[in-house]
Amino acid sequence: MINTIAVSFVLAAAAAGAVEAKAPAAPVREFKSVNIEVKGNKIWTPAVFIVKKGDRVRITLVNTAPSGVHAFAIEGYPGTAVSVDNKEGANTKVVEFTADAAGVFRVFCPMHAPHVGGQLLVLE
Repeated sequence: MINTIAVSFVLAAAAAGAVEAKAPAAPVREFKSVNIEVKGNKIWTPAVFIVKKGDRVRITLVNTAPSGVHAFAIEGYPGTAVSVDNKEGANTKVVEFTADAAGVFRVFCPMHAPHVGGQLLVLE
């Protein structure tokens, strides 16, 4: 009887410890955005990304614009600025970050800011 109680106690303690030790992993929100050009106008599409605060975000960028290298950045998120060539084999880059602040953040091309834009919407 004492052994049964001791084993039950050990199993219960181990199960409780296992639950406490595992923190839920932040969801990964994955997007693919393609840079296109129509009559000289360039845009990353989709240009709006909606995630929740705490999400891990992965955006695969593909540049198909015939005019050459274009860039991508998210204002307020350091490390998201990248240049993407349009040459086959070099036309894809991945941007990854954690959405750690709620709000609306400007998505833009540092090379063509006036006409290549979008938004990152981070919900609370």
